[in-house]
Amino acid sequence: MSTQTSEVHNIKAKSHILSLLGDELIGSDSLAIFELVKNAYDADAEEVVVKFIDLSQDCQKIIIEDDGHGMTGKIIDDVWLTIGTDFKRGKNRKESKKFKRVSFGNKGVGRLAVHKLAKKIVLETQAEGENSTSRLTIDWAKLIASEEFIQDLKVDVENFPGSLFPKNKGTRIILDNLTTKVWTKKTLKDLVRKIESIKNPFYENPNFQIKIEANDFHQEWIDEVTSADEVLNDSLYKFCFKIKKGPGGPTDFAKYLWRYSFNPPSQIRLSKGRARNKETTSFHIGELFKDLDGVDTYNRYLRNKDLDKIGAIKGQFYVFNQSSAILNPSFGGQVLAVKQFIKDNAGIKIFRDNIRVYNYGEPYDDWLGLDLDKIQRTGDHFGKKVTIGAIELELKSSNDGLIEKTNREGFIDNVEFNRFQQLSKEVFNFFEQQAAKDKDLVDEYLEGIKPIKKVGFSETIKELEEKIKEKNLERDLEPLLKRVDRDYTEMRDIMINSGMTGLNLGIAFHEVDREIRFINADLNATNVDISLVKDKVRNLIQILESLSPILRQNKSSLSSAKKVIEIARRRNENRFRFHKVVFSSPVLTGESGDFNFRVPTNLLISAISNIIDNSIYWTRSKIDLFGGDLNQYRPAIFIGTDLLTFEGPAIILCDNGPGFSSEPEYLAQPFKTKKEGGMGLGLYFADLVMNMIGGKMIFPDSSDLDIPKAYDGACIALIFPK
Repeated sequence: MSTQTSEVHNIKAKSHILSLLGDELIGSDSLAIFELVKNAYDADAEEVVVKFIDLSQDCQKIIIEDDGHGMTGKIIDDVWLTIGTDFKRGKNRKESKKFKRVSFGNKGVGRLAVHKLAKKIVLETQAEGENSTSRLTIDWAKLIASEEFIQDLKVDVENFPGSLFPKNKGTRIILDNLTTKVWTKKTLKDLVRKIESIKNPFYENPNFQIKIEANDFHQEWIDEVTSADEVLNDSLYKFCFKIKKGPGGPTDFAKYLWRYSFNPPSQIRLSKGRARNKETTSFHIGELFKDLDGVDTYNRYLRNKDLDKIGAIKGQFYVFNQSSAILNPSFGGQVLAVKQFIKDNAGIKIFRDNIRVYNYGEPYDDWLGLDLDKIQRTGDHFGKKVTIGAIELELKSSNDGLIEKTNREGFIDNVEFNRFQQLSKEVFNFFEQQAAKDKDLVDEYLEGIKPIKKVGFSETIKELEEKIKEKNLERDLEPLLKRVDRDYTEMRDIMINSGMTGLNLGIAFHEVDREIRFINADLNATNVDISLVKDKVRNLIQILESLSPILRQNKSSLSSAKKVIEIARRRNENRFRFHKVVFSSPVLTGESGDFNFRVPTNLLISAISNIIDNSIYWTRSKIDLFGGDLNQYRPAIFIGTDLLTFEGPAIILCDNGPGFSSEPEYLAQPFKTKKEGGMGLGLYFADLVMNMIGGKMIFPDSSDLDIPKAYDGACIALIFPK
């Protein structure tokens, strides 16, 4: 009979876990720098400088330097080189000596953030009051390969007399062998915006500044990033609030203080200054709320206990109307800069002790569901793209309830966060209610000044037949036109009989209407180009075939960006000439790169033509501002390629028109349009085509791309799968 035995074994970790932690715990480059900046904040730094050195070259580096209290050799060993240390959390969490800051770091893994940015780092630091400097160098690949297990890894720390810092204290981290090899304008500006957004843009902190610098022409790109300034003071709608505990016990009422103001420019003669403010103990939060025990409660008011583990909440919202009629009186020649500012800062961000909590308020984040509300009830809500806001918390009172995720991408989804989110959403809804009457005044004003333009609907096929007879073109075009009539009728019958009406039929009508309008314009020309008209009629037949019943699986063919752009140019050249629009495409002249793809080519060309159609309309509308004087303003359209900026190669379409007056993502929905007489399906069709081929349509800012500055209006990128 055998005797049972047991042995004790140690848990070990392989060295490559450092690589996994660096990649998985930190979601992006900007969050990696964010971790390093937060360490500087915790160290009582007054200034952090982020320097970009020789970007896109073999010797490129990023340097993050602060003037905080620095680290001793013991702290380097016990804290910086110890993963998962509790140095800043739990019983060890304490306020800093100089500025009484409560430390943000609490996971003990922030220093691994540098692995996301660079394969090699140099750390230099001098502790306050010390006469020597410490330096350590880590080449991640060599370090991980040197030993199998993490506990066997060793790092040399040099100590030498003297100082490398102006204030004889601080920390410098030099990032070498950067992960990003080629820095496009958009890549750098996106990173700079996110570094800037670490600070609260609404309150200047005189004791904590972040500077961003480059040693070459990249400084010009950095300078183009607009920071918070007087723009907020001239927003159309303003709202600020504070929720805090009132006197009494847990079940007594909490206090809700708020102020709303309406701030239209004086030139438009609306009722300026409709300011209201109130302090109340009866903030109603309706059916959204749940009590502490998770039980739904209805028709109730805010209590002190509802702020437990959250603390006081305060914030402010600034909402803009991007119509030129509203922006021009307020900002004059700065309208483009203001629109850029709104785009850079749009969204509602969260700050704790004036330091940003990611990813709330990022372009892809809508944690309060503002855009969803706007889509469901357009006229009643403010969209995220025109709203700049901040909600502020105190770290000391909220840290136990609102807990940041390990990867620093938001709060853990617990009871306290759900309550905080519901409170924030209810405050914003309350703001919208206060602004409702003023919003109606603005809408009425804009409706009243809208220019009256006669935009006729498309010619019917019978009317086209009459024009063809007038031009004696029956033999050339009548057979093709009969086929259009037959296919159109067949498609309509299929859709109706199968119940596919509404949106699908609308797309078909939109495409047919657009092509027939262009054919009609060609037939009105003095000298009819019969080959061009035939080409457009054939295109119409192909559209009808592809849209029967609706965007069914089309045969893909191998083509290239250059070929597709050339066909789109040729199909629209009469319109460019008629409307005096300058067309530019460096792809066609060999100045920009080409790329191949396999797609339903005709649908793609039709999608591009839709976008061109919009550009012609809006650039032509802008010329009215210059009295039709082509010497002052000439409508222009640019189509190029971008092979580096996005996750796949892209065709870029830009113009020098007024740009999008509403959120472009909203206009890409079906039946949303700002064009008089438009159906609102052009952008939706283009987006649908890009989704069909596994790509996507996005709306980048033209200043982030390597295109001529003159094209500062609408900008669309059609991104293709690699």
